[in-house]
Amino acid sequence: MTSNKNNSNQPSILSVVGMGGVGKTTLAQHVFNDPKVDEAKFVVKAWEFVSDEFDVFKISRAILEAVTKSTDDSRDMEMVHRRLGEKLTGKKFLIVLDDVWNENKTKWEEVQKPLVLGVQGSRILVTTRSKEVASTMRSKDHSLKQLQEDDCWKLFAKHAFQDDDTQLDPKCRKIGMKIVKKCKGLPLALKTMGSLLYNKSSILEWKTVFQSEIWEFSNECCGIIPSLALSYIHLPSHLKVCFAYCALFPKDYEFKKESLIQLWMTENFTQCHQHSRTPEEVCQQYFNDLLSRSFFQPLDENKKVFDMQHFNDVLSRSVFQQSDKNKEVFVMHDLLLDLANYVGGGLYFRCELDQTENIEKVTRHF
Repeated sequence: MTSNKNNSNQPSILSVVGMGGVGKTTLAQHVFNDPKVDEAKFVVKAWEFVSDEFDVFKISRAILEAVTKSTDDSRDMEMVHRRLGEKLTGKKFLIVLDDVWNENKTKWEEVQKPLVLGVQGSRILVTTRSKEVASTMRSKDHSLKQLQEDDCWKLFAKHAFQDDDTQLDPKCRKIGMKIVKKCKGLPLALKTMGSLLYNKSSILEWKTVFQSEIWEFSNECCGIIPSLALSYIHLPSHLKVCFAYCALFPKDYEFKKESLIQLWMTENFTQCHQHSRTPEEVCQQYFNDLLSRSFFQPLDENKKVFDMQHFNDVLSRSVFQQSDKNKEVFVMHDLLLDLANYVGGGLYFRCELDQTENIEKVTRHF
C-alpha cells in the first residue's frame, strides 16, 4: 500500500479475497486507518460500500460523494466523471471499494475512467468474496484465510469469558473447543457464539448449543451460517422481534442507536409492564443486549470498528451520557442482515426506487 514501485499512471489495485465473515472489511478498516498509510501522504482518502448491485452511474457518483464528503446532484455519467476527474487529477489517492461482486470487465473499465487521473502511488483497495472479481479488476489479490485453531479459541474466549477462562470447568472447555471447530475459523461466527455462551454457565446449556441440529443447516442452501442462526434462535422472543425489524436496513447502513430505539418504541415492541421503567429505558436495554451479543457493531466516523470489549467496558461505566447519543453510530455485518431477512420471512420489505419487485402478501413493514 505504501510502496512506490508502481511505474504506470494507473492506480495499483489490491484485492482482499475471502469468504463471508472471515474479516475482509475489518482488515481493510485497519489498513485504511493505519498510521503508516497516513505517512504515505494520500491527499484523498475515500471509502465506498459497493455490494452486489454494480450500477456504473450509482457507483461512480457514490465514489464522488465519498471523495468530496458531500451529496452530488449530477444526473448523467459524463458530469459525474468530469467532477470526479477534477477532484483526483494530479493527486495521490486511496479509495476502498468494499464488498465488490461485479465480474463484468466492461462495467469496471467504465467506473475506472476518472480513477486513472491520479498521480503515481495512488491505490484502490478492494474487498470481495470472489477471485474472479479480483481477476476482472486486474488486481493483485491477497487471500484471507480462516483463523488458526489457537487464534480461534482466543477470539471465542474473549467474548465468552471476558478473557478470563482460567476458572472454566474442564468439561465446558472441552465442549467449547468442539463448538469452536464448528465455527470453521470464521471470526464473525466465533464472536457471535462466544457472545451467545457468555451468560450460559451450566454444562447442560453448553451441550445443548453443541448438539443443536442447526449445525447441519446448509449455508449453501439458504446462505445463512449455522452459528449465526443458532445465535438468533437462542435470543429471547422480544429481542428476536427487534432484530428481525432490522431487515429494513440496506447493507452497510450506518444507523444511530437513538433512531432505532425510537422506531422500536413506535412499533410498540417493548410490551413492557414494568412501571419502574419507561419504554425508552426498556428499548435501551434491548439494544445493549443485542450489542453485547455482537448483532451490532459500533462504528466511528472514520469507519473504524471499535474494539468490542473496550466499548462494552465504556458502556458499563455509563460514559455515554444523554448529549452523546447522536454520536453512537452502528452497522450490521451483511451476513447478519441476511439472517434478519431470512428470519423476517417476507414481513419486512425494502426496495430501491427503480426496482420492480412485488410486495408479498405477508408484508407488514415497508
